[in-house]
Amino acid sequence: MSTRKLSTKDEYLQLLDLTYEVAQSIKGKTSSDTRWPDCQQLAVKLFFHAATVYWLREGSTRAPVPYSLKGSSFFDFPSVVVLTRAILETYLTMFKIFFEPSTEDEFEFNHALWLLSGFIIRENFEPSDPTLQAQIADAKIEIQEMRIRIQRTNKFKSLKPGEQKKVLKGEGIRSWKSVAKSAGFGEQTIQRMYAYYSGFVHADGLSGTQTVAAENKEEQIEQMEIHMRVIFLVLSKMIIEYAKKFPEAKGACDKNPNAYFAAEIWSGVASRLP
Repeated sequence: MSTRKLSTKDEYLQLLDLTYEVAQSIKGKTSSDTRWPDCQQLAVKLFFHAATVYWLREGSTRAPVPYSLKGSSFFDFPSVVVLTRAILETYLTMFKIFFEPSTEDEFEFNHALWLLSGFIIRENFEPSDPTLQAQIADAKIEIQEMRIRIQRTNKFKSLKPGEQKKVLKGEGIRSWKSVAKSAGFGEQTIQRMYAYYSGFVHADGLSGTQTVAAENKEEQIEQMEIHMRVIFLVLSKMIIEYAKKFPEAKGACDKNPNAYFAAEIWSGVASRLP
């Protein structure tokens, strides 16, 4: 096993490569359970975000306008920060739905609620295009089926009436902080990170200042690599959980022991943070 110190860029590529391999390891896997392919879909989403961060770090964003800047490349630091939050939230969702549940009942509740939370936006949608009417009608039937799945679980039956009402609206009953703690992230650290990333999504004063703070290429790359190290933690957690859940993913990790060792190290770092 190599002990050579890698640069942030090289280690990022190492973990990103293994992330792809473990995500693809269950692609097309035959399963009688129709819920599990959704895990691979989230893994692909996470990989896409992380791959885009790499190219942003390379300064590959190009300005299409105005004419004076057309074709000029630049370092898009704000997008790196926003994507880092998306990567973190994608993994926490994946963990909550697919890796955390200890019972079939909890898995079913979490999965059906996750679907409902997204599809419910179609429930009160009245399309002006008459050709969409049938699609929306079908969507409303699917939404009711999701609610029925939820209501059948013991988890739902154990909730207070107010919580049940929220759930049937597609609203979760657990905070992201609780999920992050269960996923093995330091509670204080994750709370501070989330507050910072939320500031960029909602464009607070600090985000505006930091967007233009770095005045040269070296400073801009340094800013980006801070968040790439946060992504190290997330990719590593995903790799470890995939390897525990799927034999195919463990096989992919066994073929790349150096990257898997790095994932074990970074996953442990996330758990040791305050």
